[in-house]
Amino acid sequence: MSAQLVRRWQECVRAGIEATQAAGEANPSLDADRTAAAVIATVQGGVTVLLSTGSAEHLEAGLNLCLDHLLS
Repeated sequence: MSAQLVRRWQECVRAGIEATQAAGEANPSLDADRTAAAVIATVQGGVTVLLSTGSAEHLEAGLNLCLDHLLS
């Protein structure tokens, strides 16, 4: 995946996190850019494991942890 695509993806995720924070639905103390990076890494890693194993268990677990962290 190209670096430019990942940067754009991170910008979009960060914007969503910032909007969620502004709406009072997400932890306002989180660094939105760092959290966006973690979400992207979780998705990429989870998809890699999914392709290797056929199981979405790791992807789901990672995303649930990210969401728990974001919304706590």
